[in-house]
Amino acid sequence: MKVVILSCGSVAGRVADRAAAFPEIDELVVADIDETAARGLAARTGARAEVFDATDPGSLAKVLEGADVVFNGVGPFYRFALPIIDAAVDAGAHYIDICDEFDVAEALVTQNRYDERARAAGVTVLTGCGSAPGTTNLMARMACDRLDRADAVHVVLGLPFVANLGATILEHMFHSLSGEVTQFLDGEYRKVPAWADRRTFPLLPPLGNREFGYFGHAEPLTLPKFVPGLKEATSRFTWWQEEGNAIYRNLGALGLLGPERGDGMPMSPQAYTARHFCSAEGEAAVQIDVSGDPLIAVFHIRAEGEIDGAPAVVTVESHTDMAELDLADGADTTAIPAAAFLHRLIKGEVDRTGVLAPEACFDPEPFLREVLPQLGNTLTMRVEQTARMV
Repeated sequence: MKVVILSCGSVAGRVADRAAAFPEIDELVVADIDETAARGLAARTGARAEVFDATDPGSLAKVLEGADVVFNGVGPFYRFALPIIDAAVDAGAHYIDICDEFDVAEALVTQNRYDERARAAGVTVLTGCGSAPGTTNLMARMACDRLDRADAVHVVLGLPFVANLGATILEHMFHSLSGEVTQFLDGEYRKVPAWADRRTFPLLPPLGNREFGYFGHAEPLTLPKFVPGLKEATSRFTWWQEEGNAIYRNLGALGLLGPERGDGMPMSPQAYTARHFCSAEGEAAVQIDVSGDPLIAVFHIRAEGEIDGAPAVVTVESHTDMAELDLADGADTTAIPAAAFLHRLIKGEVDRTGVLAPEACFDPEPFLREVLPQLGNTLTMRVEQTARMV
């Protein structure tokens, strides 16, 4: 089996490290626009290095020639995911990515051509296979499955504020937390302002009640597609520090998070702001004091519906103690679940073709029990039910 990993960046590189040990792979190719990065990763993993340009269809077609499976780590995904999906389908290769962009997920689940082309080619297009989305989708599926009927599911993410997340991740965050984003409300996909409809969710100690606003992410696009009966699916986000939320909201209001390059501008405001945050001067100016809040990352899933004819709520919550995180670097938090999803695809555990997301393919509990301990995550479930007594 020939597997091609597109991008030799931090996350894709860690996926390649793990894929190098998969016995099903006969030929592993790692590819990047940066030849030095590709050769370095190839030397580390025993793979073959290729150079390609994701903006050049001919270059992309050449690197995917003969591939059985393509792992795509090229970001930002709102620029590159859909063309690479088309190229993988043209090559007759199964495709998997860690795409977290709401607009890409929206295109995949609402524009039938992607599903139809993949089915016609006999291949699987598996999107959103990282930590969030990815493990969050399986947490949501597990919560919904505990209900006899699931009406709504809310995916909630919270983090301590970090100014310098790296340029690519920052561009994603700016894209997801500015302008309009898509949620599934009253049985249909709707555009709403990022940060809107702030809602309080009760988190486990030591965090307590926290407010979250709308966040552009993939889960509320794919969950209604693959979890029957949902009338509402949302994603919400907060930095624990309200000052961090204000920084993002104010920059968005000033137009400094926009993806479009203006006349005479060398780059978009979004790209510039991301690079400013990553500079020593920018990081020093933007980073705020986080010592007053726990250094904990939280995924909180709330599924609402019925059990035995009575209203019920199932919450699933995962905590990562970032102060105690014993991983090589932050890339592992995405790469570890991504590699686990990739290995399952390679082993033939996905028996459907077309456009899919993790909640459509995998049994949640075994996957979460395998992967979350590797990330140092806890996982809890709470079931609340209101039953009439008289």
